[in-house]
Amino acid sequence: MSAYLLLAAAIVSEVFAEAMMKLSNGFEKKVPIIGIAIGYLIAFYLMAQTLNELPLGFVYAVWTGAGVALTAIIGAIVWNEGFNAKKAIGIAAIIVGVVFLKIGV
Repeated sequence: MSAYLLLAAAIVSEVFAEAMMKLSNGFEKKVPIIGIAIGYLIAFYLMAQTLNELPLGFVYAVWTGAGVALTAIIGAIVWNEGFNAKKAIGIAAIIVGVVFLKIGV
């Protein structure tokens, strides 16, 4: 499987784990804790696999940047946490930073 697809799956798994963390209500609800553990295990395993083909700096930047962006979007959509111009600019800045890492600027 392509390293980029593995990285995308790692990001989705990490965002899933973050959503489960929100649903756990500070670890008061026990069932979402299983989702947290599974999500992070899958995310870290897949991220480690991508490192066989892609550079660490790029992988980590994409993983964290996309994770932050998707988590912010999901928070806005699912939990009505708000989304404004400042958040959009922040997400755009993350994307620009990742592009610069990829092209080596």
